[in-house]
Order: sequence, then structure tokens, then C-alpha cells
Amino acid sequence: MSIVVHTIHGRQYAYVSRREGKRMIQTYLGPMSRPDVQAAVDGLSEEKGIPERLRRLFWDTDPESLDLSRHATAIIERVLEMGDLQDVRWLQHRYTGTTIAQVLTLSKGLSPRSRVFWNLWFGREVPCAF
Repeated sequence: MSIVVHTIHGRQYAYVSRREGKRMIQTYLGPMSRPDVQAAVDGLSEEKGIPERLRRLFWDTDPESLDLSRHATAIIERVLEMGDLQDVRWLQHRYTGTTIAQVLTLSKGLSPRSRVFWNLWFGREVPCAF
């Protein structure tokens, strides 16, 4: 799950984006000028750290120092490379499908085996490696 803020004609509108199966669903929260919408966005945006369950994947770094937005590529790579299905479900709730797909396409940190597996899993075309 992630927060999306669209600017239309100079006004900002908030949405919650989440994945349901292969579809991305955006739920309209309202204009950012409303205090209740701003409070909801602030509450949903407070999740900054790695959940306790995923800390085992980040043995070589301090999980407290990882920012979910700034270190998105490294977090997605690590979860796809070494995580289990429950970890990937968390990943799908935290990051948009587009972000995960970009990492799958551009990342040099994924093994070829993991890249092919996750491309198949997410229903994406598998690029020829030969």
C-alpha cells in the first residue's frame, strides 16, 4: 500500500494505492486541503522502517537506518532475492507494481534465476537471457 498525491489545476488530491491480485486499486481519500485527509495521509506515511519480520533479511545493515522511500530499490532487491512469500506480500502492499517492475527490469542486484522467477510470478514477459 502506498500514498499517491495527484496535483490537478494546482490542487492536491490524495489516494491510497494497493494491489489486489494483478490489479492496482486506487482509493480516493479527498483533497489535501481537508484536515482529516491530511491526518490520514500523515498516519499512513508514518511507516518509515522495515517491519520486524523482515529484519532477518538485512543482517549486513542497520534496519533502523533504512528509509522505505529512499532505499526502495535495495529493499525490493533483497526481499525478491531472499524473502519468502509473506515478505513479497508485504512488498506488494508497500510498493506499487510499477516500482517493483522497474526494479525487476533495471536491477543489477538480482540473480538471473530470481529475475526470471519473479517476472513469471508477476505475469511479465521474461526477457531472453541468451
